[in-house]
Amino acid sequence: MPKPFTPIISGLLLGSVLLQSCATLISGSRQTIRIVGQPAGSTIYVNDQPVEAKPLADGGAKVSLRRKGTSEIRIKHEGYKDYNEVLKANRVNGVTYLNYLLIPVGLVGGVVGAAAGSSNSGPSLGPLVLGLLAPLGALGVDAGTGANRRFTETEVHALMPRLPKPVANGQSVAAGPVNVRVKGGDKMGNFLVMKETKEILYFGKTLDINSETLQNTVSNTLKELGYNVPAAGRSVFSAASAARYTLQAEMRNIKYDINANSPYEALARFETSCTVEVTWKLVNQTRQTVVEQKTSGSSVKFEKGGSAAFEDAFENALYTFLDQPTTTAALANPNAPALASTGLEAANASASTGLGSTSAVKPNLAASEKMAPISVRRAAPLKPTGDNGIGAAARCVATIVTSDGHGSGCFISPDGYLVTNAHVVGNDATVDVLLADGLQAKGRVVRLNPDMDLALLKVDTDGLTAFQLPTGGVVEVGSDVFAIGTPADKELGQSIAKGIISGRRKLDGRTLLQTDVSINGGNSGGALVARSGQLLGIVNAKLVGQGIEGIGFAIPADQVSEALQLKFID
Repeated sequence: MPKPFTPIISGLLLGSVLLQSCATLISGSRQTIRIVGQPAGSTIYVNDQPVEAKPLADGGAKVSLRRKGTSEIRIKHEGYKDYNEVLKANRVNGVTYLNYLLIPVGLVGGVVGAAAGSSNSGPSLGPLVLGLLAPLGALGVDAGTGANRRFTETEVHALMPRLPKPVANGQSVAAGPVNVRVKGGDKMGNFLVMKETKEILYFGKTLDINSETLQNTVSNTLKELGYNVPAAGRSVFSAASAARYTLQAEMRNIKYDINANSPYEALARFETSCTVEVTWKLVNQTRQTVVEQKTSGSSVKFEKGGSAAFEDAFENALYTFLDQPTTTAALANPNAPALASTGLEAANASASTGLGSTSAVKPNLAASEKMAPISVRRAAPLKPTGDNGIGAAARCVATIVTSDGHGSGCFISPDGYLVTNAHVVGNDATVDVLLADGLQAKGRVVRLNPDMDLALLKVDTDGLTAFQLPTGGVVEVGSDVFAIGTPADKELGQSIAKGIISGRRKLDGRTLLQTDVSINGGNSGGALVARSGQLLGIVNAKLVGQGIEGIGFAIPADQVSEALQLKFID
């Protein structure tokens, strides 16, 4: 008669050996990852839960991650950009293959157990089945604990640029265009396998860029830092009316590499590294460059290609620019000239500074400041020829030559005071004034009102033909008007263009005259006059953009005296 305890005991002993899974015993259910590059004292989160990290002598730290599934690492430190990385345990742990070596052992043990438990009616299959299932059970234990998988990354480089501090009083900054000067087919870098180049990577093939996405990155970053970013809208004035500055970017150099540590994709660990160089321009609303500087940003992502490393590097370059002392100083200056903006172009010709240079804004008087009145001799009314005063009005308009280009100006007194736009003179203390009779004089900037985009100049010349500033009155919509100024080139002084008053508009809390008269670069500061020669406004801006034509603006002439605190004497 068979002994029933023999197959039972042999099966239990065999199962107890085989169910001790190899990967769980040898590798464990967790894996240690080294994190370097973060500022000292950073807090490390894994799947949104803070974890205790073992500090290392080189300033890094070690964390233990569960091998099963995905671990999202987030590193935080006050004053620095958060670092995020998602690690996936998607590689097979080689130790788990030891379980398959136990299958023949289980077969042998099962056969022996089956033979020992045989009876007259035939062999018992219970021990044989148990011997086969035991290795599978071991594999199941490894899968349950996650020990059958591993992270290919053993070290994370946390690139955490310092965050710039938001400027007090929340300056308004709009995200301008991001111009990518890299052409399709330009070489960016290499695809390297075990540090050996296997393929050359070209822009437009391995990596492509959406400029609108980058512009959104700039806009979102500015918002996160506390700046006032105007919301885009359908109105042509929506962006123009709010932002004091526009931040523009130009990219000419992208270094982009993909690295693999194994020729076999299933076993390889991929790293995509990217470094970008961006030239940033902080432009005020008068289209003058306040700060221009080139910065670089880098990023590494544990993935095969993609745009994540590039976008992160671009954002890091932006943080570096916004943290520059020249940038923060410019954004902290509430008196920087400001009038036009995205879509609204100041109507003067100007040149920007060179690549890589940095300049600061010269402080100017704000409209809110109390200014002592300036006594100005009142001009006599113009004497028109017949019913046309345009010729007399043209003699009241001069060309203003600055260090950045040229604009126009209107004499308002016979003793040499003239009015122009603040954005025409910019930061210049003196300018050259070309009179209608061909003479040239040196003009001094004696007063600025950047909020109204007005400047008062003085030349040491007397007996000039000048406009008499109006003290009030409403300009009729639809009435004929003439723009007098120096468009495009200094040789075109006292050019006259005809149009009508299209309307009166509220823009950023100010009233402007809208006109369809032709306005070009150099017209800024020039005169908008009636047929009688009466001064109606000071030309200062026009709308530009695809499909936009014949929309210009002028500051009403009856606002000039109050804006510049002028006291007229007879």
